[in-house]
Amino acid sequence: MERLAIGSETGRRLQPAPGIDRLVMPLPFQGLDRVNAYALSDGDGGISLVDCGIFQEGRGAGPLKEALTASGAALKDVRRLVITHPHPDHYGLASLLVEKTGCELWMHSDARADLDVYRDPGAAADTLSAALAHHGVPASELTELRAYEDWRPFISGVVEASHWLEGEELLTDGARSWQVIHTPGHDRAHVCLWSQSDGLLISGDTLLSSITPHVDHRGELGADPLGDFLASLGRLEELDPSLVLPGHGRPFDAGAERARAIAAHHQRRLGSILQVIRRRACTAAEVAQEVFGPELLHYQHRLALGETIAHLEYLRLRSEAEMSEKDGIYMYAKAKR
Repeated sequence: MERLAIGSETGRRLQPAPGIDRLVMPLPFQGLDRVNAYALSDGDGGISLVDCGIFQEGRGAGPLKEALTASGAALKDVRRLVITHPHPDHYGLASLLVEKTGCELWMHSDARADLDVYRDPGAAADTLSAALAHHGVPASELTELRAYEDWRPFISGVVEASHWLEGEELLTDGARSWQVIHTPGHDRAHVCLWSQSDGLLISGDTLLSSITPHVDHRGELGADPLGDFLASLGRLEELDPSLVLPGHGRPFDAGAERARAIAAHHQRRLGSILQVIRRRACTAAEVAQEVFGPELLHYQHRLALGETIAHLEYLRLRSEAEMSEKDGIYMYAKAKR
């Protein structure tokens, strides 16, 4: 079992449960340097692969091949690829893998919007820039923030699903059946896999053991990713998984407790934001600077803005905050009751 493994997680067989291998692959990002995929044995020499890692020029499928070799499998054994969500660290090798193996690709139907961003990041950046300008981001900052919308260097290509998911489907591998649970929030197309028979949850990025998943908002009024995320956490808390297999980091137990802890983190963040807008009306950019601090790297600034808008819109949609507009700039204040 995985808990007995020592030393480096790479190049070593990691089995968190019978019939499941955790594949650990490198990421080129500071602060997030590894990602997990999971190989589920079908009992007949084939595997279903849950996520597939990132693409990096010159490395191709090398890291995935190495991880599969450590688990006693190979690319040719992959018969089905299930994507928890189409972020590049989970979807990046999908096109290459489908081309090399002919495997089925299962992904939630809401991923189509993410794939459109990969196809035309310039259009997506234009839309985001316009939204961030409304939220008080100065024009001088928008050019650098736009650069973080183009993730094409980290995907091997854009490939559509052969099986579009909606949630509640059943996937059977060997003696274990997995229910597809749609858990939007971190991404609108996010799914988890739930094995009720033994309390196992493959959680993607919805439940992580040591960090809170990023909840992004692209600035469109009316979208409610934080509300979606908190509802997803509530559903996973009700499932009460005994073992969680996350997209990053080691497997962990007490899944319901972790879901509550992540929800509590966001409630504290909401309280902090209410304290800011209680004193005076602010733009989202001003709130982000006060809550997260001014000394952020550009990508951290982009994440902070997305999180802040998500929280402000959550409050506005529940009548806890009010928004006004002046000269095309949105201002948020605590609702008067």
